Amino acid sequence: MSVAALCLGLVAFIAVLRILHAQQVAGGIVETTQHALAVMMNSDIADEDKEAQVQRASIKLLGGFFWITGIGAAAIGASVLIVWGGAVLGYYAVDQAIAVALGWPFLLGSTAAAIALWIGLDKLRKGPVQDATRAEVPYGPLDKAVHDFAFSSPERQVRLGRFETRFYRRRLDAETVQRPVFITSLPRAGTTIMLEGLARLPHFASATYQHMPFTLSPLLSANFSRIFRKAGNKNERAHGDGIEVNMDSPEAFEEMLWMAFWPQHFEGAYIPPWSAEDRKPEFERFLRTHMSKIVATKAGATRYISKNNANIARLELLEALFPDASIIVPIRNPRAQVQSLLRQHRRFADLHAREPFARRYMEGIGHFEFGAALRPIEFGTRRPDLHTAGQIDFWLRYWIDAYQHVLATAGPRTIFVDHDALCSEPERLLPELAASIELDEQDSIATMAGLLRAPHPAPDLPDASRNLMQRADILHEELCSQAIGSARASIGKVIQ
Repeated sequence: MSVAALCLGLVAFIAVLRILHAQQVAGGIVETTQHALAVMMNSDIADEDKEAQVQRASIKLLGGFFWITGIGAAAIGASVLIVWGGAVLGYYAVDQAIAVALGWPFLLGSTAAAIALWIGLDKLRKGPVQDATRAEVPYGPLDKAVHDFAFSSPERQVRLGRFETRFYRRRLDAETVQRPVFITSLPRAGTTIMLEGLARLPHFASATYQHMPFTLSPLLSANFSRIFRKAGNKNERAHGDGIEVNMDSPEAFEEMLWMAFWPQHFEGAYIPPWSAEDRKPEFERFLRTHMSKIVATKAGATRYISKNNANIARLELLEALFPDASIIVPIRNPRAQVQSLLRQHRRFADLHAREPFARRYMEGIGHFEFGAALRPIEFGTRRPDLHTAGQIDFWLRYWIDAYQHVLATAGPRTIFVDHDALCSEPERLLPELAASIELDEQDSIATMAGLLRAPHPAPDLPDASRNLMQRADILHEELCSQAIGSARASIGKVIQ
């Protein structure tokens, strides 16, 4: 009987914790602590505001401490009451119950049973919506805290990067900054597939998920990841587009560097483009050193490669900084791309509403393309109306403005690639791509063909403006006429 009473007491203990929401209270304490740390480390917040916010957090933490202590006392009290009640009724002696409770068999068994019961109740409570959110944002409380800390201060990331430069100076080779490859275009144009395919080649090194969240110190981050993380199986990324990633997968983290050195470009609701005159010597030195670090993370690599969708706003500057660079701009049928842009915006708007960390994550790495994090680049003379971002015409206008800007600013190092043609005819176009980017051992690019899939027919967009659609079609033809595999024409502006 004493064992049954102890088991019943354990159930009561867990029941009280659940009824009084102990998990949510503990989570609130962790979030308050994270917020206070982020405030203290944020150099953009005035000292007076910091003091006020930290004071409020301290009061909230004190209240949370007393509340969680009270919940624990109530849970223990309920368990003790049940065990003591059984002894009072004469079913067993208190000494007998204590002896059983302190024995190793009961301690181990009750611990395993409590964990199983808690997890089972969690699964029943969460349901499919919460499980889907967890799959889309696979980060626990500790991971979120580390990411929030890393994202809270770009200056700290720069300082850590400079320390890393001194620490690893003997491993860095300036020669690896020669002939870099920058992949850029609006999202959903095939940039991720292009990066995946080229980064697999032994010549190229790219930033990977191993470098998160301290992306400006990739050597330290990679060493940390090898010790404390495993590559693991690939899982579909939050975009829901069938692309699977793990810790070794290449990804677009270069924008964090631009955010650290150009904070004024990211202060408003819109991001202004860069020009060839926008140069900062300290930024250029840091960028070149950072690129050599990325190459140093992959044995045998000799060239840097990155994917950064925002780089289409700085084509002139990239060519001024790296006259020997190759800038690959994939071009996709506007109907398919615009439909995908709208779908992703809606998807991430829903995700950001359900999981605020997903928005903080995207903003922290400089991905302002979708959802609540949307911050369009000012390509055209007229700012996009953010209130209409849920409509197809918003993305169609944005597509037109973006690629008109690309045609107007692309230089001789910019390589247009018709993504649909590449997927349909990889055997014909991959050798031309290899030659365009001056790839050593050009035959090695043939392995990229396995990633490419023939495109689906372009969808109809019945809700799109007919005039905008015609302009997009004309612009698409002009872009494709400049692509590898086509008769090249001089790059010029498209008349609006």
